Amino acid sequence: MIIMAHRGYSSKAPENTMPAFELAMEAGSGGIELDVHLTKDGEVVVIHDDVLNRTTNGKGQVEEFTMAELKELDAGSWFSPEFKGTKLPTLREVLELISQHNVLLNVETKTALGFEQLNEKLAPLLDEYAMWEKTIISSFNHYALVHIKTIRPQARTGILYNCALVNPWVYAKSIGASALHAYHRTVIPELVQAAQQNGMMVNVWTVDEAVDIERVTLAKVDSIITNVPGRAQSLQ
Repeated sequence: MIIMAHRGYSSKAPENTMPAFELAMEAGSGGIELDVHLTKDGEVVVIHDDVLNRTTNGKGQVEEFTMAELKELDAGSWFSPEFKGTKLPTLREVLELISQHNVLLNVETKTALGFEQLNEKLAPLLDEYAMWEKTIISSFNHYALVHIKTIRPQARTGILYNCALVNPWVYAKSIGASALHAYHRTVIPELVQAAQQNGMMVNVWTVDEAVDIERVTLAKVDSIITNVPGRAQSLQ
């Protein structure tokens, strides 16, 4: 089972920052999950929310700022004084870090509107770093997943969902997806087995408590997305 660090090692460093990703690599995580938006000047920036308020000292919509303007913000002090001055990373910076490692990258695209533009910027970056075989594109916006397959048929996609779907692999296959990214409380062993028999990976989020880690491990999911990769590794 792959242990995928949710927004990096986000229980030890500010989420979606280089320190969080570096700590995840140092801890031996088998995968990295991150979130991307498009900036005003067309850069792919790594941040979860579509607004800056929660994880930086800025305010407003991410898409209203250039990458240079976003780089002026402090994305670490909210977490701990130790990380004061930490910057928002570009996806390119993260790819530079992980492209030489044998880890699975889960890129969650966050844009509800304008996902086509985000995909058009994302695809060449994954081309440049030869990351398609080691990457899954996931989204709650399944139209975005359909679109990325039209411009890069080799893309592996995962449908994000948080409800108890019946036979979700049937729907996933219908839009060309190859993975189920399910909320962990919706997963039971029978679903995992059936999905895998139908060629689907089952990757569950966000699994932090020991009892839940043990439960999904027994269900034999393919990977867990967690804020506490060290704990998850110790319980395997």
